[in-house]
Amino acid sequence: MGIWAKMESHNTIKELLDEAVCALGESGIERARLEAEILLGFVLDYNRVELHCRYDENVHPFYAESFWRLIKRRRLHEPIEYLVEKVSFYGEEFYISHGALIPRPETEILIDKALEIITQKGCKNIVEIGVGSGAISIMLSFLKKDSTLCLHASDISPEALFNAYVNKIKFNAKNLELHHSSYLDFNTKLRLKFDVLIANPPYIKNGEKLPKSLGFEPKKALYAGEVGDEMLLHIIDLAFLHKIPYALCEMGYNQRESIKAHLEKIPHKSLEFYKDLAGLDRGFVISF
Repeated sequence: MGIWAKMESHNTIKELLDEAVCALGESGIERARLEAEILLGFVLDYNRVELHCRYDENVHPFYAESFWRLIKRRRLHEPIEYLVEKVSFYGEEFYISHGALIPRPETEILIDKALEIITQKGCKNIVEIGVGSGAISIMLSFLKKDSTLCLHASDISPEALFNAYVNKIKFNAKNLELHHSSYLDFNTKLRLKFDVLIANPPYIKNGEKLPKSLGFEPKKALYAGEVGDEMLLHIIDLAFLHKIPYALCEMGYNQRESIKAHLEKIPHKSLEFYKDLAGLDRGFVISF
């Protein structure tokens, strides 16, 4: 008996959850119970405590069907963040949908590094290349909301900019301007001077095999070229050419040497690498 047939004979919250846990487990979903509860809670607008308190409550067939449609998608390893259209990042909840890369905990370190420079050096004008969901720029705006910080952020993807716009409104980031633009092309006419450049660009080499879940995320936010460091090196060049004093980027764990080699050809004051929670090289900070 398939999932859809099972749905017809199970009506309570507990019964739906038990069947969903089995279905998710069969597909290799590790946190099957937790994710089943998250998805049913999303459909019914209940938190997990409410679900547990209402185990014997009957679920209307409309909501049961909506729940099983989500379970079916999750069984294919579609990220749960896309299913519920939200992601936890830096202690806040961001809107997320297809077309924008899902923010990762490692990127919170990039924000910490940026905050450190902005605070210590009194930086005011910040630019982000590849804004995606807006998580980086919006968190900087949110955390420094009593400052005179001015942020500009670009992205070539209309879908990503939609995510960023929704989050900009949600967090009331009035000091953030979004631009449909490649790199810093938007600034050709504006001629703004920036103190800090931040980017979490694609840094995976073309053709590299990725986990199933990453297959649902935008390829142009993941793959960077034949080597994988092409966009990172171009961003470094842009920071130097535009005379931006500080550049902070996330990078791949194996790209330290190529970054160092590239900077041997560019005058700069300092280069610092930082590690992620797993102890792997994850980003760098350059002072020009």
